[in-house]
Amino acid sequence: MNTRLAQPSIRLTVACLVLAGLFAVTTSTHAHHVDGHDEPGFCDCMEGVEIDDRPWVRLMPSGMPSTAAYMTLRNTTDEDIEIVSGSSPVAAVTELHDHEEDEAGVMRMREVEAIIIPAKRSVSLEPGGLHVMLIDLKEPLAEGQEVRVKLHTRTGELFTVKAEVKRSDEHQPGGHHHHEGDHHQH
Repeated sequence: MNTRLAQPSIRLTVACLVLAGLFAVTTSTHAHHVDGHDEPGFCDCMEGVEIDDRPWVRLMPSGMPSTAAYMTLRNTTDEDIEIVSGSSPVAAVTELHDHEEDEAGVMRMREVEAIIIPAKRSVSLEPGGLHVMLIDLKEPLAEGQEVRVKLHTRTGELFTVKAEVKRSDEHQPGGHHHHEGDHHQH
């Protein structure tokens, strides 16, 4: 065996193992599963962020190219956490949005630079307020489908939330509301 050829191969193998080990350590220090979620893997949350309610994505009528994801995020740390972007495999574009009233008194959706989760407090992402917009859907979403949404913080950390696609009437105060053409069984 030619030792000259074997040495670079050994060095390359060792370098790959070191890089793989560093990646594993880095990933495990930034993400963990929060105890108390009903199902394993429900959220790969970063240290200090918990999900207070079950994340969901609004089921839109066929042909609608966009939808939104909603959830309540709790910050258990002593410093504000800023979510500055998002991504999802189901959408070409993922943006952070809010609603604000214009001069005419009409509520309009607008992109925001960040969603801040205040220290030791929660922030609700809900219809009519802050939310994660999923734009240019790659395929129609189906009721009950699981959608993964990655949220990226200003400090470079990220966490993945699994959200179930649901009709918006399932999340209105008072339970189910019937709308014309909306048929579901109880």
